[in-house]
Amino acid sequence: MAKKLSASQLQDLQGGLGLEVEILTGEGSGDRFQELAQGWTNIGRETPGAIVMPQTEKQIQKTVQWAVQSSVPFVAKSGGHSEWSSIGEQGIVINLKKFSGIEVDAVDQTARLKGSVLAKDVAVALAATGSFTALGNGNTVGAIPYFLGGGSSITNSITGYGSDQIIAARMIDAKGRLVEVNEEEEPGLLYAIRGAGQFFGLVTELTVRTTPLSALGNDRGVIWVGAFVFPLERAKEVAEVMKSLMDDASRATAGLIMTMAPPPARKPALIISARYTGNPDDAQTPYKPLYDLQPLVAKGGPVPIQNASDARETLCAKGDFKRFGIVGLKRFDIDRFLETIEVWKAMVKQCPDAINTAFNFQWDSRPPKTPEFESAMSLHDTRYWQNNLIWHTDPAAREQVDMFNDECIRIMRGPDRSEYADFQNGTRTGPLELRFRGPGKLDKLKALKLKWDPVGVFTRQLLD
Repeated sequence: MAKKLSASQLQDLQGGLGLEVEILTGEGSGDRFQELAQGWTNIGRETPGAIVMPQTEKQIQKTVQWAVQSSVPFVAKSGGHSEWSSIGEQGIVINLKKFSGIEVDAVDQTARLKGSVLAKDVAVALAATGSFTALGNGNTVGAIPYFLGGGSSITNSITGYGSDQIIAARMIDAKGRLVEVNEEEEPGLLYAIRGAGQFFGLVTELTVRTTPLSALGNDRGVIWVGAFVFPLERAKEVAEVMKSLMDDASRATAGLIMTMAPPPARKPALIISARYTGNPDDAQTPYKPLYDLQPLVAKGGPVPIQNASDARETLCAKGDFKRFGIVGLKRFDIDRFLETIEVWKAMVKQCPDAINTAFNFQWDSRPPKTPEFESAMSLHDTRYWQNNLIWHTDPAAREQVDMFNDECIRIMRGPDRSEYADFQNGTRTGPLELRFRGPGKLDKLKALKLKWDPVGVFTRQLLD
């Protein structure tokens, strides 16, 4: 059993960092420690021996060097949405909250992201300069981890994935060295961090590519966002209409088909969370088949790209037991989809505390933009996803709720392994071949892991 972090070890760390750096413990820091220890989910949550709050890159580097030399395990934390940014009393959390920032170069169409900068901060700063980049659906998600893990986006078809935007990085490696990563210096490492970055070091800074707002297909920097609500009993006819709509690559549609029970009524429903990229006045045309079904609710309108995730703010609340169940798919199978609805019904009946859970099928009618370079990212052939939000409150239901999610994923995968893929920003179990696909890709990543982190300072992923 790993030993609890000792007071003398923390004194040694404090002496190396200086008194200006906060080091919080459960015994001496009270509510502030508990607040900072809380993350987006309680799944796998542990109480660390200490939380270190560096303010500079040099302080982050010194903390990593101390941890490596002292054989103290650590994890980094920015937005705190990850299940993997938690550690027990034998280790420390390097919380990057005090090290954060963004610098936009409108001329070069790049942005430099630092530390714990959040997705919303990036979106707002870029919009002010007439640009955007690939960003996820959560305003409080840490932008750098999002990019490093691949980063699916509402603009996949325009920009590609988040990792495709990475131009350069500054990374602290397993020996505590600060490494410059770009095409000229450490191109192999650049290959790795574009989609598997969390496994190779602590990235303090990323330079990412930005895109002019005009690429959204209008001069206002907006996308059309809408919602269609149907009784769950109409799922089959809605799914039949949606299949034709989702498979039509001539129309720039995207979104989620959600099986859920939204507040306040909590009545089970099928909700289409829809988007359209281009002239927002044209959105009525591709979605006409849904309007023709006469849904209970049909609404939509233009939303500035930097505000596209604001409606999901409640999903970013901390606490409870939350995770995403994600599998990339080749197609939308109506019969399998209808089976998952029955699984959802059984789940909320047996586990009423899971009423916030939504089983979601995600689509983009156009495939992701493929970059000209090779990288760890291997999902450019994927435009459909089962992307479940698991959310429940009763610790006793933990295993059972996961079983229902696993059953949903099993159904949507089907029996043919070539029909699906895993997304490493959401899945870190199961065959690595499902996350890092393609000839030689996994072998290359394993070789790079052995070069940069042979003992697994930054997890045992790619080693075991």
